[in-house]
Amino acid sequence: VAPTLASVSSPSTSTDLLIVGAGPAGAAAAIEARRGGLDAVVIDKAHFPRDKCCGDGLTAGALRHLEALGLDPSAVPSWQPVDDVRVVSPTGRSVLFPLPRGQGRFAVIARRRELDAALVDLADRAGADIRQGVALTGLSQDESSVTATTSEGVITAKALIAADGMWSPSRRLL
Repeated sequence: VAPTLASVSSPSTSTDLLIVGAGPAGAAAAIEARRGGLDAVVIDKAHFPRDKCCGDGLTAGALRHLEALGLDPSAVPSWQPVDDVRVVSPTGRSVLFPLPRGQGRFAVIARRRELDAALVDLADRAGADIRQGVALTGLSQDESSVTATTSEGVITAKALIAADGMWSPSRRLL
């Protein structure tokens, strides 16, 4: 299920929190912000679902975070539990490590494209204003707010979370 796109009623928006990046960190921040009663606008230059070349393996810690966010595994079609881990050395020696049984799930594999889209949808359902295909082009700040110029207009926020990855445009602009 593709997430719905928030419509923009004007070229200028004011919000409690602006989140740049709608990947897992940005979507999680938006969900938690909404739970805390904050208005949240999330922008991402991509349209979801979108492919990423990393992150298909989810460990126990990630699974606990996804559970706390309320992610339903059935929303991710490729969700596949992992019961054993095989480690192969450079010499070819192979050792199988069974993961504990009956104590919860310890590892899962899920396509990043599907997981990210499910998290964006969850943030949207939590009431975050999700804006896909919106690029950050400028940032300025003063004592009480940050002003972001985007490909869609201007967003003024009390706070900003830069969840826009390793090549962070937010970091570069600040």
